[in-house]
Amino acid sequence: MRSSKYTEHYTDTFITFKEIMRTVSNIYHNCVPDKIKNRRNT
Repeated sequence: MRSSKYTEHYTDTFITFKEIMRTVSNIYHNCVPDKIKNRRNT
C-alpha cells in the first residue's frame, strides 16, 4: 500500500540525484582544469 508509493518516490529521487551528480561532475571536470592551468600561469 504505502510502501510501494514510498519506493517509487525513493527511486525517482535517487535517479534525480544521480542526474544532478552527473551534471555536477561534468561541470567540475570542465572548470577545475582551467583553474589549475590559471594557477600555474600565475
